[in-house]
Amino acid sequence: MKKLLLTIILLAINFSVKAGESSYLNDDVSSLIGQYDNETLAAISNELVKMANEEEGMGEFDLASTHYDRAIKIREAIGMKTHKSFASIQYLASQAYSKAGNFCEASLYAKKASDAFREHGIAKFEQKAELESKEFAKACAVVAVR
Repeated sequence: MKKLLLTIILLAINFSVKAGESSYLNDDVSSLIGQYDNETLAAISNELVKMANEEEGMGEFDLASTHYDRAIKIREAIGMKTHKSFASIQYLASQAYSKAGNFCEASLYAKKASDAFREHGIAKFEQKAELESKEFAKACAVVAVR
């Protein structure tokens, strides 16, 4: 039953993103947080990350970015902001935003991921995310000038 519920919720989220209803989607994520327990919300977040990864594989970087955003918002709301996986999702979001050409967002997420990796003592990924944050910030500045 729980798996069916997750599937229905994810289909609704996916449909609203594809339909371009971002304000509806924000409301939808907020209502999810009020309706389900943390375990279910964590499962929804995990499924959103899986969907985003598959979308990246198909070249749908804007859609993937949106799903990473939703996964991050859900995890923040249920108190998983200090979990190692949170940093990883932020890093994945930075990559998707970069591939979509949204370098300013990519830079912000890479910086947040770097800071989170540092808090967890994961130096290898901290440094990589920090370097990419700077690269994306330069690209953001170039795009902003145009």
